[in-house]
This record gives sequence, structure tokens and C-alpha cells, in this order.
Amino acid sequence: GMDGKSGADGIVKAKAPDEVDYANYFCAYAELYHQKQMLVDTIRMEQYMQAIMANSKCFKDKVVIDIGAGTGILSIWAARAGASRVYAIEATEMALYARQLIHANGLSKTITVIQGKAEEVDLKEKADIIISEWMGCFLLRESMLDTVIWARDNLLKKGGALYPSHARIVMAAMQDIDRRMDGKRQMNNADKREWATFVAMARKKYLVDMSILTRAYHEELGDYYFKTAMCLNLTPNQIIGEKRVMEWDLHTVTLDDLRKDKIAEFELKMTGNGVMGGLAGWFDVDFKGSKQSPATEGVVLSTSPHVGITHWGQQAFFLARAHKGYEG
Repeated sequence: GMDGKSGADGIVKAKAPDEVDYANYFCAYAELYHQKQMLVDTIRMEQYMQAIMANSKCFKDKVVIDIGAGTGILSIWAARAGASRVYAIEATEMALYARQLIHANGLSKTITVIQGKAEEVDLKEKADIIISEWMGCFLLRESMLDTVIWARDNLLKKGGALYPSHARIVMAAMQDIDRRMDGKRQMNNADKREWATFVAMARKKYLVDMSILTRAYHEELGDYYFKTAMCLNLTPNQIIGEKRVMEWDLHTVTLDDLRKDKIAEFELKMTGNGVMGGLAGWFDVDFKGSKQSPATEGVVLSTSPHVGITHWGQQAFFLARAHKGYEG
């Protein structure tokens, strides 16, 4: 048994996440529509499925925890791969659907769905394997990695394995794409005109000259268009040079490491000529298991434009001025 009450629906309830947290993050993930958007991302799903099913030797008779289980699909695969017990931990109401799905697929005996935050769940045993799809856009934006690290330190047996096990961030030079030019045009025409109209109106109606603020307003527009990163799906021909800039073993990385490891400086070798309109970033994760419990078959999930379209896309950082780049 677990701490907390077991409801009539057979779901073990841990403490509900606190309101503020919940409002910001969890609501977006509690809708089936949002879950479907992630589930139709076949690149993502197939790599996870491969990582679990192809490593059934590693999962056989093991205790598995699925962090942020969503609809519970990873838990279902883990059970099918031979896990003896799976704890599917999900903070949102999606836990109710996961329960139904797991029951309908005949796996209620193996999989226990727990609604609550991983940090507040009281399990009576530690896991051999933690599986989780925690990655956010550009890896760390809105990611659940802090929860996964907490679970690793508190809920995983010594020598246990994380799936995925390693993560990398790649930065690339990006061709000057229309989106940057559109932004520039929009800024120079519509937005600046709109401000000028406002200044004229203020002078006439309010008898106040606002023009002293024009420059500051223009700077703010520039920040909005060129210092705000966007998630886009880029195509391979828009990438003109790339480099891995960070790599972590998830079995050992700490939150401090993640805070310290800021992408400061890196050199990029151009693999093609072109006008560089900015930088793009994406991530890859590996499923290699841990040193003590290596995977029998390694799998890579990449969100590179070369692989295809995923729901993460790539993070684009536009430059205010395009730069000419030459191969090498």
C-alpha cells in the first residue's frame, strides 16, 4: 500500500501540487488534445518505444518509475518489456485517463498510477529504472529535469539506470530566413508607424509631447523581435554549420551543474556559404543505460532538423543584422 487515500477509481492520490505551480505548468498538460499533439510526434514515440522494447533484457523483472507519465504509454511499454512493477507518476488529472488506458490494455496488475508530484509520493521501494519524457524546447525550457534529478537521487537504486541516460545541446548557424525578415519589416513599418501615430495623438489630445520616448520604444521593439527566442521547425538547408556545445550524463549531473553550464562562447565552423540570420539550438538524448546497467541496444532521439519534424522544433535566436558567412 501507499500513503494517501486510494480513491474509488483505484488511483493512489499523493498531495495535489500547490496552486501556483499547477496553474502555470500542469494545466497545459492536463488536456487530451495536448497529449495527442505529443503522441502524434512519431519520431519521439518510436525512439522511446525502441529504447524500451529493444532493451527488454534490461527491463525484465525490474521495478520501473515513469515520471510525468501523461497517458501512461511509456509505462505500458515498460510493462510489456517485462517489468515486474511500474509506478506511473502523473501530477495532473491526466492520471485518471492513464488509469483507464492501462486497465483497458490489461496491465492494471503491473502498473500503479499515482496522481501527485514525484517529490511528494511515498513509494515503499526504490526503482531499478526511471523512464521519463521530461525534455522541453531547447532541452531545458519548461523541462521536468529538476524532478527527474530529484527522483534519481531519492527513488532510484544505486547503479540503477535512467532512460534517457544522456543529453546534449547543439548550436547551429542558421540561414537568414524569411521569419527574420518579416519581423524586421513588421518592426520598421507597422510598429514604428503605429508609435508615430500614437505620439501625434498624445500631442493633440493630451497636450503632452511623448517623442522623447520614441528611441526607447524602438529599442524595446528590437528586443522583442531579435532577442526573444522562438521555437520553429527548421529545414536542413537552413543550417549552415553546427556544433555540440554541452553534454550531460543524467546519472551524475546536478542542478548546480546545469545552472553553471551556461552556453558562453563556442566556435562554429561553417559548412556552407550563406547569409547567417541567427543561431538555432536543439537537443539529442541517448538511451544507453548506466555504467552498472548498460542498455543492450543504444537508441538516440534527436530533434535535429536533419531528422525531421518533432513537436519540440528548434529554438531560433535571430540576429538584428544578418552576417555573411563562408565555408570553413
